[in-house]
Amino acid sequence: MNNIPEYTVSQLNKSIKDLLEENYSYLKLVGETGSITIASSGHVYFSIKENDEVISCICWKGSYENLQVQIEEGTEYSFYGRITSYSKFGRSVYQLIIDQVEYSGTGSILKLIEDRKKELSLLGLFDDDKKKKLPKYPKSIGVLTSSSGSVIHDIIHRISERFPVTQIKVFPISVQGKNSHIEIIDFLDLIENYDSKDFLKPDLIIFARGGGSLEELMPFNEPELIKRVFKLKIPNISAIGHDTDYTLLDYVSDLRAPTPTAAAEIAVPDKNYLLNQIHDLQVKLNQSIEQKYLSIEQLLLKFKNSVNYFSNSIKDVENKLSKINSENLKIINNSFYYKSNFFNEKIDNYIQKNRKENNAFFYKKGSESAKSMIKALKQNEDLALLIDQRDSSGLEIDFFGKKALATDGFANLAIRYKTMICPVYSIRNQNNKFQIIFEKPLRYEEYKNYDVKGLVEMIHKKYFEKWITHSPSQWLWVHKRWKL
Repeated sequence: MNNIPEYTVSQLNKSIKDLLEENYSYLKLVGETGSITIASSGHVYFSIKENDEVISCICWKGSYENLQVQIEEGTEYSFYGRITSYSKFGRSVYQLIIDQVEYSGTGSILKLIEDRKKELSLLGLFDDDKKKKLPKYPKSIGVLTSSSGSVIHDIIHRISERFPVTQIKVFPISVQGKNSHIEIIDFLDLIENYDSKDFLKPDLIIFARGGGSLEELMPFNEPELIKRVFKLKIPNISAIGHDTDYTLLDYVSDLRAPTPTAAAEIAVPDKNYLLNQIHDLQVKLNQSIEQKYLSIEQLLLKFKNSVNYFSNSIKDVENKLSKINSENLKIINNSFYYKSNFFNEKIDNYIQKNRKENNAFFYKKGSESAKSMIKALKQNEDLALLIDQRDSSGLEIDFFGKKALATDGFANLAIRYKTMICPVYSIRNQNNKFQIIFEKPLRYEEYKNYDVKGLVEMIHKKYFEKWITHSPSQWLWVHKRWKL
């Protein structure tokens, strides 16, 4: 028993610690990350597991901030560090102090990307109906890429060559590393929220970077960046890596370009193509104007010919109408002359007959009314002659309080044809001679409010009172319709 070494607790713990650190000074450990805890101090505590085996790990704050990989639970990595022991606060453990982390291989990276892709796809971040339409003629383009290297120079050269009126704004970022996606998010916030008259906000954004390994492209697979780009209101193009390189940013962007140079060509139109189009349109416009001019000229010529034709036709019609008018006027004048003579002849015959048989003579009294009647005939007014013999079969009217019979034929005709009524009567004067009296004609406007009976009563009361006092032998009414 005397040969058994004897230690105190602190001596044994120190001996174990020295033994571990001496034999495992620096090592690489491959395993899957377990639960991760970030303390308020900034130190990160987690475990590395393989099946049922597990080892505790710690990554000091300074080392964690310098890691090139954002570690996630459930992902396999290659961890670099050293073994040490820890014995305080009632427990004694050994643990791995991590100062560097890498992806353990292509397989683990692809699995991580695929898992993230499935998760983000379920949220609808990659749906085609969420894509925004790119502007056809962008005024300003924002390019998020490294400020050094060939990528930015290729983009500037292609855009300036194809569409030099577009402004290019470069926002320099780290295109790889753990915090690269954070820089991109910060710039996107700046672009969308910055408001200044001197700042022309881009109407298109290009994310660009050259080729690289899967691990180097991992910042463009970070969920935080993917979600921010999905919310971006500005149309955007993803141009990360080479044609065969795919990142989650390609799926969420409005359009993926195979290379940064291709993105520049997609972003702006070719000025030469536009100039050719403008030239073709100008040629077509000139041809169209020339054709329209010729068409209008032809139309005006046709119109001129038509006007000449119609002018000649109108002249022919005017000549024919003038000839017809002259002939009709001659016929009308002859007819009026005949009818006027006929009417005057009838009047004269009547007067001569009365002079011969009844010793009648024609007084000039009332002759102005007769002239009015003749004048009306010459002015084509409608007149008629009617001899009223007061037969017993006439209309019963009220004649100064007594019932009397009167012929209503003249009234019916007058109201029907709206003619002038000219009362003409003969009386025997004190010398026992007949006197022919022409009363002033009644125009239609003077009796239009009367019916037949009212018109007959009005005529009798107006004229017959004085006629009866002279015991007229007959009453003569001008009431026969004439058409002149």
